[in-house]
Formats: sequence, C-alpha cells, structure tokens
Amino acid sequence: MEETNRTPEASPKKTGSRQETSEKRKAGTLSALIISAFILVFAAVTVLKPDRKFSPNENRNLAGRPAFSVSGLLDGSFAQGLTERFSDQFLMRDTWISLKAFLDRAAGLRESHGVYIGRDNWLFAAPEEPDMEALQKIADAVNGFAASAGGVSTRMMLVPCACAVMPDLLPADAPVRNQAYDIERFRELLGSSTAVSFIDPTEVLRQHRNEQLYYRTDHHWTCLGSRIVFEASAAALGIEQPVSSYQAYALSNMFLGTLGSQSGNFITRDAIVIYVPDSEVQYYISIPDEGITQASLYFSAKLEEKDQYQVFLGGNHPLVEIRTSADTGKNLLLFKDSYANSFVQYLIPYYDKIIMVDPRYYYDSASQLVSREGITDILFLYSANTLFTDNSLADCLNA
Repeated sequence: MEETNRTPEASPKKTGSRQETSEKRKAGTLSALIISAFILVFAAVTVLKPDRKFSPNENRNLAGRPAFSVSGLLDGSFAQGLTERFSDQFLMRDTWISLKAFLDRAAGLRESHGVYIGRDNWLFAAPEEPDMEALQKIADAVNGFAASAGGVSTRMMLVPCACAVMPDLLPADAPVRNQAYDIERFRELLGSSTAVSFIDPTEVLRQHRNEQLYYRTDHHWTCLGSRIVFEASAAALGIEQPVSSYQAYALSNMFLGTLGSQSGNFITRDAIVIYVPDSEVQYYISIPDEGITQASLYFSAKLEEKDQYQVFLGGNHPLVEIRTSADTGKNLLLFKDSYANSFVQYLIPYYDKIIMVDPRYYYDSASQLVSREGITDILFLYSANTLFTDNSLADCLNA
C-alpha cells in the first residue's frame, strides 16, 4: 500500500519538469529569433540606407561603399572596404557610441581613445612629449629671427594645456607629463641672454583654475582664459594702459569640441562667450588666401558647422591682416597657432596693424614681412602641445 501511494506522486513531478523544460526551450528559441531578427533588420537597413558622407559628432568623413573590382576582391581590399563601410554607416551609430561612452564612464573607465575623462565631465588631451632636439632647433630659429629683425621687440608666450593647469580634475593616477616643466625647459633653451622675452602664463592660469579657462570638450582655451592671461601679461607685452572693461557676448551653448568627438562623449556641450574690449578703435581684417575682407574677427556662419571654434577668424589661414584706427605707431607680427585666434581680439586697441602668420600653412619669406610691414613688435603665441609636436615654426623662420 505504501509503495502504491508513492508511485502516483512521483509521476506528476516528472511531467511538470518536462513541461518546464519544453517551455524554457520555446522561450529561448523565441528570444534567439527576436534577437536574430533585430540584428538582421539593423544589418539590412544599414546596407540599404543612403550613406552619410560626414559625421559632425566625430568630425570626420565616413567610409562609403567601395567600388568593386576583381583585383580588390582578390587582394582583400574590397572586403576591407565593406567592413569599414558597415562600421561607419551602422544604423544609429552616434547613439551607440554615446551609449558606450556612458557605460564606460559608469564602469569607471577614465580614458577613451587617448582622451582622459575627468571629474565633472571634463575631457583632457594628454600633454605631448617634446622632442628636445627639435625644440633646440625651434629655439635657435626664434633667437636667430629676433636677432635679424634689428632690435624689434620680440616676445614669446607658450600656453600650457588644461592638464597642467587643472590636475585636480584629472582621473586619479592618470599618467600625464609635467608640461609646466617642459615649458620651463624650452625657456632655458632660448637662453637667458636672448633678445626674446619669454612669457609663461602657467601660474596665472593656475590661480584662476576654478574658472572656465578651457572648454570641457575641446583642447583650446576659452576667451575668459585668454583674457585673464592678456590682462596679467599686458605690461610684459609692452602695453602700458590696457582696457579694463569688456562687453561679453554668448555666441553658442552647443559647442562640441575635438575631445568630445574623439572620446565619443557627444552629450556634454560648451558655451562660446567672447569678451570685446570697450574701445573706440575701429578695424577690418583681410584674409588674402580666401579673398575675404570684413569688419569683424568673428564668422557667425561657422556656428552652424561642427567646429564652432572656427567662429574666430573663420579658422586657420596662412596670413591674416588686421588694420586698425589705433594710431599708436606700432605694428605687430604675430606667429601663432589656433590659440591666438581667440586672443588677438585683446591686442587690437594697441596696434595700427597686426599681421598674423600661421607657419603651418605659410610658405613665403617671414623675414621680408618685418621690413615691408614696418614691424615694431614680434610675438610668438603658441599652445605648448602644438610647439612640442610641430616643426613648421623653425622651417618658416629659416626659409
């Protein structure tokens, strides 16, 4: 009797187990089918949809459909082109990149594609390691140019990157160079008896590090940062009575800089605010390579493009001429990188003429500009990262 009672109790358990297993298999199969269908739909749409030629967020051209050829098929270049095209044209690519960046930050990742992700959504470009042999050539070229200019007042300003100014916002133990030390080493290369006066704004920037000195998503300094440095350096620049008041204008609050594009952080946005000196001095600018003449440093149409920093002077050009009504008898030759584009606005009230030369694109004789334009002052204004990685300045000065 006891055995008879146990037998019917065991049977339902086995039946229930089979039913549960069957249901799990069905559910697993359905999930797999749904996921497969989802992937197939995404892949099909990616293949069939029109290609995007340019990614504003990533600030680069995207791969398109490769042209078919038998040689390309045989050497694998056609298959490689298809892979690149699929990766670049994948449906909702920007959304997936942003989601990945968000998940990486949530998981504690503090570096993405060479960009450090700091506190409060600050993005940092790691300081570049200088080539001391190349820097010696630059120092020699600057000294030689100053000597050949025949007593023209010559100054050099080297601006540190955000890492050197706000290290407390960097990720813990981020392996970054001491760029302040590298700047000091370059000063030593120029020599103590040089005709070039060296201006190092590192300390004044550090004193104001709680202010918006740099863009969160870009490697450039802001107009506030450049204004603070100008005010602190006016005497060293030979400007005796600098303007003390400015009009502030907000040009944009949707600036996504190169660091945001590089890291995949498309959510954080910066504001671009300019500070116009209160001055009665009028001016106009000429950009010979583009045939542009206008009465403003600012190109508002660039605010509709990806790189909104180009609102300053419309970007980088071989040569820009600024002529003013200042009537001071002083003419400035400014060798520069893009950091100077948002600094030159503060110099306008003090010079009759400012000639801006970007050695990366300028191939004429720089020395002839000194005599031809009646130059009384020379200023080299560079970000340290540019000077430490670019040899064009020495080539330009030695040409």
